[in-house]
Amino acid sequence: MTGIDILDQAAALVAAGRFDAALKLLAPFPEGTPGLDAQLGAARLGRKEAKAALLHLARAVEAAPKDPALGLLLAKAHLLGNDPGAAITLALGLAPSPERDEVLAGAYRRDALFRDCVRLVEAAQEPSDQMLYERAMSLNGLGEAATALKAWDDLIARAPDRAAAWYGSHGPALDLLGWNEADRRLKRAAACPKANGRYEAMAAAYDVLAGRKARLFGPKHVHVVESAAALVPHLAEGWRLFGMTASLLAWALNEAKEPGLVLEFGVRRGASLAVLAAHADQEVHGFDSFEGLPEVWGATHAGVLTTGGILPEVGENARLHPGWFEDTLEPFLEANPGPLRFANIDSDIYSSARTVLFGLAGRIRAGTVLVFDEFIGNRTWQDDEYRAFAEFTAAHGVGFQVIAVTPACKQVAIRIT
Repeated sequence: MTGIDILDQAAALVAAGRFDAALKLLAPFPEGTPGLDAQLGAARLGRKEAKAALLHLARAVEAAPKDPALGLLLAKAHLLGNDPGAAITLALGLAPSPERDEVLAGAYRRDALFRDCVRLVEAAQEPSDQMLYERAMSLNGLGEAATALKAWDDLIARAPDRAAAWYGSHGPALDLLGWNEADRRLKRAAACPKANGRYEAMAAAYDVLAGRKARLFGPKHVHVVESAAALVPHLAEGWRLFGMTASLLAWALNEAKEPGLVLEFGVRRGASLAVLAAHADQEVHGFDSFEGLPEVWGATHAGVLTTGGILPEVGENARLHPGWFEDTLEPFLEANPGPLRFANIDSDIYSSARTVLFGLAGRIRAGTVLVFDEFIGNRTWQDDEYRAFAEFTAAHGVGFQVIAVTPACKQVAIRIT
């Protein structure tokens, strides 16, 4: 059997989903063998090994820059590596096709370009189930609960055993129809073939927050339940449960009754800032470097979540303050006196959240409402925004109550007491 025959056999194994067998077959080939990087990259991509897939596929594309199949694989690898911006650039450089459009829809959604994703899918003649999933997720991100729920139900009608569709639908169902319907959808998600164990853990987290006996879940996702349990001692009387980010933001802002500044830290594409601007009845201010994360966060490398320096379009009552928080917050506060009414802290990482909280220490008063977007649910939750807030409250003797939670979105609203 020739080397070309073996590469063809490896390609067939990859197409069949037998990635380990393909890698074993390719192991004897020396680096630099023509066509090797393409097959190694495809196999590593199949195994969801983003770093290795990117390495091999970048080499393959460099050797054959006009090969659209390789370009599409490289775009998928960037998407797997949590770099949707790079995936969008690559996909837009390829001729339209159902496969390209599916990747592009996913990249748009992951890059919070929700409107672009919705337009792309709605313009497709025969959108795939995956494209319909990306559209429904984008509608969730836009906070359009009724439209999102219909999109999910349309997808479920086409793919009744798609666990992610049942799970994705439970957020808008919770906000529109209440807990019983959301719980039904969670149970249905968990019962689907090959369901993610996180679905059962999320249902158990809801149980813990509600004071019910937690249903069974696997140990792999214990952090989801433990982080929810950490909130229980701080739950305010009459606290609220939400299924979508926009719903909690609008409600929490209305609960911030004391006058003062309305700020957001972590604007990115402006979806949440738009919600605040629509409900604040005053000027709102958004802070973001627009250059992505300043440091590594778990498996996510620095620079991810960048907008490439492009500022989003915002409402007439919204003002943007581009730059790193440590450079922009102090000058802003010097020019804008008064207490803090509300802040949405969507910084993700510990260092950024700590910079914001300690920078605002003199403005945070009883009645101030703070919303955190990555407070619970992550494996590293104790080392991220949660840790920054714990250090802030300890350093300044601040009391607080949790007034609202969106478990599926990792979002928590807190009132300072």
